[in-house]
Amino acid sequence: MGKTSDLRDFERGMIVGARRAGSSISETAALLGFSRTTVSRVYREWCDKQKTSSQRQSCGRKQLVDERGRMRMERIVQTNRRATNRQITAQYNSGAQNSISERTTRRSLSRMGYCSRRPRRANEEWKNIACVDTVRELVLDNCSSNEGKIEGLAAEFINLEFLSLINVGLVSVSNLPKLEKLKKLELSDNRISGGLDVLAEKLPNLTHLNLSGNKLKDISTLEPLKKLDSLKSLDLFNCEVTNLNDYRESVFKLLPQLTYLDGYDVEDREASDSDGEVDDVDDEEGNEDGKEEDGDEEGVVGEEGEVSGDKEEDLGIDDKDNDEDVKAVQGEKRKREPDDD
Repeated sequence: MGKTSDLRDFERGMIVGARRAGSSISETAALLGFSRTTVSRVYREWCDKQKTSSQRQSCGRKQLVDERGRMRMERIVQTNRRATNRQITAQYNSGAQNSISERTTRRSLSRMGYCSRRPRRANEEWKNIACVDTVRELVLDNCSSNEGKIEGLAAEFINLEFLSLINVGLVSVSNLPKLEKLKKLELSDNRISGGLDVLAEKLPNLTHLNLSGNKLKDISTLEPLKKLDSLKSLDLFNCEVTNLNDYRESVFKLLPQLTYLDGYDVEDREASDSDGEVDDVDDEEGNEDGKEEDGDEEGVVGEEGEVSGDKEEDLGIDDKDNDEDVKAVQGEKRKREPDDD
């Protein structure tokens, strides 16, 4: 038996047509395979509001890129098939009334069926490179994995902070190496259905996790993410778990450390692009501010030194005047002594 909200417009029309043809509620329900309650409700809605279409598609948060926006974005992509996500976003915002972020552009393109076609090879030469410990970002999208392993990806990347493994055929994250400094992990468009408990052990400092387009179906599969204390952004776009009732409320309740879910916070405010980046700029700015403060302090000290120097010079002049006055008084006394005698 289907629920009213699950009915297609065609099925609603059949119910209304059968009732209009003179069939009773029980006869219509038996003929079409729906419950008597469903038949009664659909026909009542048609009588009251002349409504035979479901409003389910219009529920939820309003999409920033509507049908016209998708047509505009498709023209941009067709004009330059090699355009990057940032270039597409900038070109879209140049003529759009409402600007969008790069994250929204990436999701819209995914909905439209676009993905990166730039093949990347797993470099076996990494093992022979002496500077792997200096690599901070690594993008291996569209590589082929062998039993959940990416050849060449190992724990030698000790300073890696960003790793992208989009569409590499992963079915599990159990074979990922231990990367203690990794902050952002992209795992979208794979076939992962669970086994997320190893992430807390191998990636303890993870702050951003993208699992869009995977096979996650239940909220319970996300429970191991509670151990990731630093996790503040999680993407589950195009996963079956997003179709559950009260999906967002359940995830935010399960993961209280989370700030953004699918690019939006609890109050449906979109995350800025800077929230999706590894926070290095803030540290550099903090260091620069610290240097400036030190410089200011030195400047203040120098000014105080100059002021104190001026005081010493003034005191020196006063001392000379006092000495001359003393000598003059002593001379007058000596002149007066013979007269007194």
